[in-house]
Amino acid sequence: MPKKLGKIILISAIALFLVIGIFTCFYTVDDKQQAVVTTFGKVTDITDPGLHFKLPFGIQQAKKVDVNVYQKIELGYVTDADGQAVTKTSESTMITGDYNIVNVDFFVEYKITDPIAYLYSSNDPENILRNLIQSQVRNVVGSSTVDSVLTDGKENIQMQVKELVTEILAEYNIGLSLVDVRIQDSE
Repeated sequence: MPKKLGKIILISAIALFLVIGIFTCFYTVDDKQQAVVTTFGKVTDITDPGLHFKLPFGIQQAKKVDVNVYQKIELGYVTDADGQAVTKTSESTMITGDYNIVNVDFFVEYKITDPIAYLYSSNDPENILRNLIQSQVRNVVGSSTVDSVLTDGKENIQMQVKELVTEILAEYNIGLSLVDVRIQDSE
């Protein structure tokens, strides 16, 4: 009887091992994603949408990244659960080049263009982008007059901020690209 029990346990363990192996061999990538595949921690492949095979038991891992999704950053305000904009004066209050104080809210769209750089070039690429945009917004608004910030110079300010941020993002190589920068409100 003990030999039979030992044989059953061994067969059960092997079957469990095979089932776990089979279920950890496949992964699915959605149509808005790419997956970065690592083998023993080293990047070996980038896979597109679909069903894919990988080596089981942690030998290969697939990290999915949303590359075909426009993401947003709100500067100077936060949209709450009800869809209402709540002002964040610490981000929106700025001094113009002619020493006036303005509140400017920006809406920024970006997307992930390089999933490997996004995952492994920095700890928090979104925070880097947020700080970079805040810095360049203050730089451009600080060199503009209050009239151009409030009225006819908004488009020029948006273009300048986008150009400066895009230039620095290319230098930083954090896997993100800027899509759009818009002034939501200025007062």
